[in-house]
Amino acid sequence: MAQTILYYDGFCVLCNKSIRFIINRDRKNQFKIGFLNSLKKQDKHDSVVLVHKGIKYQYSTAVIKSLILLGGIYKLTALLFIFPKSLRDFVYKMIARNRYKWFGRHNTCPTLPEKWKARLIDHKQGKEI
Repeated sequence: MAQTILYYDGFCVLCNKSIRFIINRDRKNQFKIGFLNSLKKQDKHDSVVLVHKGIKYQYSTAVIKSLILLGGIYKLTALLFIFPKSLRDFVYKMIARNRYKWFGRHNTCPTLPEKWKARLIDHKQGKEI
């Protein structure tokens, strides 16, 4: 079975809060987590990237798809797909471009809770850590 991996900017305060939101609600334990800087190719507007069933999702689609995967009430975020991708991604990229200015930046990547260690992906060794 293909893994569901959520890559995020570990220094971004908003990104860290978003990951915590998702992981704390991931009752199926389906999400693995990785850091954006471990991806070989990334866009300057990437702050969250989702890889699900071998498909890479970026920008607004990554956020919406991640919430849908949580299930329950979060499936309602699928309604955001009624907006054109260009509009959704414009808003996403505006937030991504200003994320450090608006939400702050950690000087070092915050320590993750111990119970999350099994979810971390180590791309240098090609396996989970």
